[in-house]
Amino acid sequence: MAAPASPPAQADAQLRAAIRDLSRAGAPGPSRPVPAAEWLMEAVGVLLQAPRDADALRALVLHLAASLRCDRVALGLRRQTRADLEVMAVSDLPRLSDATELVRDLHAAMQEAAASACTLTHPARRHGPMQAGLAHVQLSRSMGACAVCTVPLGGDGVVLGAMTLQRDLGAPFRTEEILRLEQAATYFTPLLRLYLTRAATRGPASLLAWPGWLAPLRRHVWPVAFGATLVIGLLPVHREVVAPTRVQGLHERQLVAPRDGFISVVYARPGAQIQAGQSLIDFDGEQASSELRAAEATLAQSESAVSEALARHDQAQIVVQMAKVDEARARADLARRDLERGRVLAPLTGVVVSGDLSRSIGAPVKRGEVMMTVAPVDGFRLVLWVDERDIAGVQVGTIGALRVAARPGQALPMTVTRITPVARVREGRNGFEVEGALVSAEATLRPGFEGVTRLDTGRHPLVADLFGRLFDWLRMGWWTLLG
Repeated sequence: MAAPASPPAQADAQLRAAIRDLSRAGAPGPSRPVPAAEWLMEAVGVLLQAPRDADALRALVLHLAASLRCDRVALGLRRQTRADLEVMAVSDLPRLSDATELVRDLHAAMQEAAASACTLTHPARRHGPMQAGLAHVQLSRSMGACAVCTVPLGGDGVVLGAMTLQRDLGAPFRTEEILRLEQAATYFTPLLRLYLTRAATRGPASLLAWPGWLAPLRRHVWPVAFGATLVIGLLPVHREVVAPTRVQGLHERQLVAPRDGFISVVYARPGAQIQAGQSLIDFDGEQASSELRAAEATLAQSESAVSEALARHDQAQIVVQMAKVDEARARADLARRDLERGRVLAPLTGVVVSGDLSRSIGAPVKRGEVMMTVAPVDGFRLVLWVDERDIAGVQVGTIGALRVAARPGQALPMTVTRITPVARVREGRNGFEVEGALVSAEATLRPGFEGVTRLDTGRHPLVADLFGRLFDWLRMGWWTLLG
């Protein structure tokens, strides 16, 4: 009688069957509709090619966010040891602990969709099976009003997980998009079930399952394993620091209001390509024109009074009226310059980074108020946020690699150029802003892109890399007790 297959062998067989089933998605069959097989196959390839399970889920949500044009994609799974869903990966969060409130809102939305066993959207679909719940409304409000869609993952009446997508409220999820996501979920489900199966088989219980021919060596394994662990723990490895990163223009320029007035016309919005000397903003010139006409009228009256004084040979009045003429001419020149400054021009060729004034037409502005930020596209600087616990290993000249959410498959080499000496609080955690520069120019980058940078802080023992923060916490606790 053949021996039953081991759990890893069963998992591998399930994986091969899932891949064969998915490979047939390129040709639609008569029994079921098939979503866009190209991006679906790419997503599955990203999931399968990642070296670690955590990296696989992270890479999957990054790919889905870029393919589906979403601001954020989150994935939650139901582990065998938990009764509810657990948020496993978020596209714009390198670490889930960096935004606990966001993770909590995402978890509530996933639980809501899993309880209803159907897709929930906000704003709710006109012909949908049910209205969006309070959790989806709360998630939308916490993100500043955005469109939310949560698709349950599962089959045979069992919800295995959920996928939550977010984008701008002006581009809600259409019915055909939701149908594609629901169809794609049927293909993701066996792969995610395989992921959970493999995670369970790699637990401590599986390590105790010995093949029969190794049973005589079992008593000698633990001492050898301890010695090997000790040796491996002392091996030097490269330690990396993960830092959220934002791409900014090398020389950003802020455009301020040249005078008090009202916005009349806006020619560019954030993201628009601009040319040097291009008109960006026009001010209402009615008030400036009125002031100019009044100043010119006063000037004409003063000049007429001077002429009359000259005709009478009244030296005292001549001096007084000449002073009034100078004052009126200065006011007229000032009003004329204000009228000429009623148009804001682009100081350089580049892109508008921030400052959406399309909804501020007719609104008053004060002199010196920042209206827009523009930046060139031929040079970039990287702004990293490094946790204070990791800043000690970062120095000027430290090398690293950047991956932006818009192009997650491309790693861009960079170097650290400056470290801000003052710490700042971000999302309740203390850290430092670190500036960096790309090793080579990258034409596809744009100011405003966000991503993640991995900094190489040198070689350290493996045990220090794995348990470094635990050792630091113990040292701080010991110091506190001694003090």
